[in-house]
Amino acid sequence: MDPPAGAVFPQRGQATRLLNHSSDILSFQVTRGLASGGESQRGTVLRVTRMSFHRETKAFPVKIEKTAVINESSSTSVDVVDCASVVDVTVGLTVPCLLLKQRKKKWAHFKYLLVTLSHSNSLSPHLEFKVPYEIKDNLTFLQGPTMLWSNAGVVYYTSKQVGEVKQVPLHLSSVSFIGELPLDRRKIIIFGSQISSKERPVDAQEGVWGQRNRGYFLEEGKEFDGAWVLPHAYSSVVKCVYLISAEEDENGLRSAVVAATGGKQLVWFEDGAPRDVCVLPFEEPQNVLMVDTGRNGCLFAISFSHGNVCTVWKDSFQVASCWQGVCSLLVDDFVGCGTDQALMLFDDPPGVAPTNFIITDLGDITYTSRPESSEGLHGADTVQENHLLTVQALESRLQSGMASIQDLQRDLEEKERVILQSVRALTALVSGGEHALPSAQQEHLVSLWDDDDEDEEGLDEELRAPPLAPPTLVEKVWHRVIEDSLVVGVQLTADAASMLESASISFLIEAGPGPGPAPPIIQVLSRSFRFPQRPALLPAALSGLEPPAKRKKPEPTDGAGLSKEPECLTVTAVSELAPLLACAALPCRVLLHLPTAPWRAGGPTAMHCGFVSLDIQDVAQGKLAPRLLNDRTLTTAEAGEDLLSLLAASDSWCFQIGCSDHTLFDVPQWLLGALGCERAAVRPDFILSDPERLPASMVFQWQERTAFRGELVVYCRGLHRLLQFLDSLCRCLPSSHWLHPLGRGRAEQDPAQALASSLEREALALREGVASLLHRATDGEESEGKGRAEGTTDPPTTVSDPTGSAPTDAADELQRRREEWGRERERSGRRLRPLVDVERYRGLTAALSHVQLETDLAALALCEAWPFPAAPSPDSPLPAAPNRHC
Repeated sequence: MDPPAGAVFPQRGQATRLLNHSSDILSFQVTRGLASGGESQRGTVLRVTRMSFHRETKAFPVKIEKTAVINESSSTSVDVVDCASVVDVTVGLTVPCLLLKQRKKKWAHFKYLLVTLSHSNSLSPHLEFKVPYEIKDNLTFLQGPTMLWSNAGVVYYTSKQVGEVKQVPLHLSSVSFIGELPLDRRKIIIFGSQISSKERPVDAQEGVWGQRNRGYFLEEGKEFDGAWVLPHAYSSVVKCVYLISAEEDENGLRSAVVAATGGKQLVWFEDGAPRDVCVLPFEEPQNVLMVDTGRNGCLFAISFSHGNVCTVWKDSFQVASCWQGVCSLLVDDFVGCGTDQALMLFDDPPGVAPTNFIITDLGDITYTSRPESSEGLHGADTVQENHLLTVQALESRLQSGMASIQDLQRDLEEKERVILQSVRALTALVSGGEHALPSAQQEHLVSLWDDDDEDEEGLDEELRAPPLAPPTLVEKVWHRVIEDSLVVGVQLTADAASMLESASISFLIEAGPGPGPAPPIIQVLSRSFRFPQRPALLPAALSGLEPPAKRKKPEPTDGAGLSKEPECLTVTAVSELAPLLACAALPCRVLLHLPTAPWRAGGPTAMHCGFVSLDIQDVAQGKLAPRLLNDRTLTTAEAGEDLLSLLAASDSWCFQIGCSDHTLFDVPQWLLGALGCERAAVRPDFILSDPERLPASMVFQWQERTAFRGELVVYCRGLHRLLQFLDSLCRCLPSSHWLHPLGRGRAEQDPAQALASSLEREALALREGVASLLHRATDGEESEGKGRAEGTTDPPTTVSDPTGSAPTDAADELQRRREEWGRERERSGRRLRPLVDVERYRGLTAALSHVQLETDLAALALCEAWPFPAAPSPDSPLPAAPNRHC
């Protein structure tokens, strides 16, 4: 909650006070003996003047001016104590309130009158009370109106509903903050420091500093430990506090506050722990206000004594600008643009419209009546910039010194190695033994003499071999922070993407010097994303695979040698953010693991890609968060990295949606219309959710198969968010729709289509494999039979002499015919049942087993993902098991 926004610098008790209300400035001035209509009037008169800023004339013309008699007695002194704009619970509107002090010399008390100004610009008394002391410290106006103030370490409060002045049962040595919390039940909070009592036990921190911070909820009448808001060590140095946010927790109160200390520091606290510090240019801070400038961010406006003011950026927590000689500081939308500006008044006389002022939001809006204001709108070069430059110079010197030390250590190790090698060689020479010199490859040396031809050939082959990690393999390494996860991406070059099928990433944290604890093992989830370089195409996983027999033949390249669009391979790794932040001081290497490296022989390869360095300030300020969530029109390379980080850090589910009597054109129309999603300009096929309508960032991808059927891929973190989205989706679809999950993970093709493709590949593999095997066996038999036919000739037939002079060779002829018939029968049997090579047969069975395994997996996926209408009846025959015979 913002504190009451009145004039900052005028001390309480002066006759004139300024207040900003609904973009106007109200001036309250107390005068005596007011001349009205030529007649003098006794007593005290309150003059109210309402002024508004005119942008064309750059002036504050008076809109309304009214007077009212406060006291007719001339012996009573009336002063303006303070003013503020608060909510009047009786009418439910924000009204200006003014506290007046009345005092007579013979009175032993002080009389206070609370006056409200209605929307008709009429003054009406609201509350009157008396106290035996003068109200000076920590006067605060809250809704009601309720007034709270402190005196001698005791906090008092009163309101029209209370009817009297009551005391808060909490004694504080100093009060740091009185305000309202943005909670449902606990509204008014009182916060300050208290001297530690000797009767009660104190913890170590209280014992060291001697004071403790205490808080009090006024409605509940309950105290709480102030360490939830500010540590006890800051109890004696904090001068003013601004509450940014607060919420209840099981363990207490979670809050974010900024506090200005007496040591020229503005400290940011979260849940009672300091997170950031900004050096202030002035001393003695008095108040802290928030200036919400819209797109330019938020500013903290800190006012100091002696008319000094400075502003600090909320995001970077650095001093933005400084001013001196300021008499009043107001924060409101004075120009009517919808955002806040800071109005600084310089040396204005009481009761006169401001003539020496500056209105600025340190961005596009700046109005001033001072020609030298450009000199006043300077950044704190002498304070913050010099401080940053000094730190940067010291960091550079430290880094250069560490680099020099590392170089000296490497030189020392090299010298020790050379000395050790020389000692070994000298020892071998003295003892008469032989000393084997190390190889040039181990010593990292290159010969300067001409070696033998054999060595030259080996060296040429070694030089011609590609290196272990080509310099063009990795194109870029980037990282993003999404909620409590770190996403690191390694983008490979187009040449590497064409050579590699997949890759993975791991993190390696190197132990620091000294006997400290061992660094933890970082577990990562690695994924590979392959996208075409042109952004308008769908990823391969969503394009839908066709059966091999129906696929189109690849288009041949033209005369210029142009081929298909090159693809970009990006490997991502998702890990928890907390362990990496805890080890931010230790170097964390990013290793790229490749299953096979085409440029070298051997097994898997691991190569170093870069380092991951995290700064807790960048993480807290959201500098590493994806910018694509806030601006969907980005088309830069960083926007593509943001999209990949969202996909990598989210779980993905694919759903098949269909409807028998309605088209599914309403699905993308509902995503882009009622749900408020937008297409990512960097890749229009991805649809990003609206963070204001959905609890977390979600990414969608819609692929329309037919007019009545399509597939929707949902990327989100957590199953609960997915169920909420599906419930909203089913409500907008017709009642006749059906929705089937296709499995978790990356989107896959239709299970029925995948089974059909697997069966077709199995049939083709069986037919082509067996035909090739039989063809080779038949060719072998034919070549063997042809060789035998060409190499052997039938012996001549011997016929007996008719005269009976020579015996006939009938038995030999009969035997020869029988052998020939047996060989022909054996050849016929081999043609019908050919014998194949054992290695070829084993290769065929292994290939068929692999294809059949893919078919079985596709059938299993279809059974799990596709709900059948009804289970088969007991009387219906069961399907026959597939026959697995080659």
